[in-house]
Amino acid sequence: MIEYREFLYVAVTLCALSAVMSKNMLTAAISLAAMSIGVSLVLFDFHAPWAAVFELSVCAGLITVLFISAVSLLRKEESFFAEDRTRFRLLPIFALIVAIGGWIAAWPFFEALADYARFGARGQSLGSMLWEARRMDLLGQIAILAAGVLVINSVFAVKKAEK
Repeated sequence: MIEYREFLYVAVTLCALSAVMSKNMLTAAISLAAMSIGVSLVLFDFHAPWAAVFELSVCAGLITVLFISAVSLLRKEESFFAEDRTRFRLLPIFALIVAIGGWIAAWPFFEALADYARFGARGQSLGSMLWEARRMDLLGQIAILAAGVLVINSVFAVKKAEK
C-alpha cells in the first residue's frame, strides 16, 4: 500500500516535471506553484513548520506571482517566438533514471531526514531553531528563492536580447 509520503514525493516530482516540460509558460508557473505546495506539505510532515510556512508563502506565493506577472508581460509576443525544445527530449528518461536511483539509494536519506525533523521539533527559540537545528531548511529556502530570481532575470534578459 502506498503511503501518503510516497504520494507526496511522486506528486512533487510530477509537478516539477510538468513545470519544466510544459510548452505554455502559464501552465509551467501553475505547476511550479503546485510543486511548492507539495514541498511545503513534505516540510510540515518532517515537523519543520517554519520552513514549510516560508516555502508556502515565499515560493508558492511570491515567486508564483512574479512568474505569472512575467508571463503576462511576455504573453503578447509569445506567438512570434518559435521555441526549440529538442534539448528537453531526454529529460523524461533522465528523470526516470534519477527517480529509480533515488528510490534505491536515497531512501535511508529520507529516513535520516525524518529523524532530523524529530530532533528539531523539541521546544527551542526561533533563532536557535533556524540557525542551529534548521540550517539545511534555511539553505533550501535561499536556494529556491535564488532560483526563482535567476529564472525571472533570464526571461527578461532573453526578451531584451531579442529586441
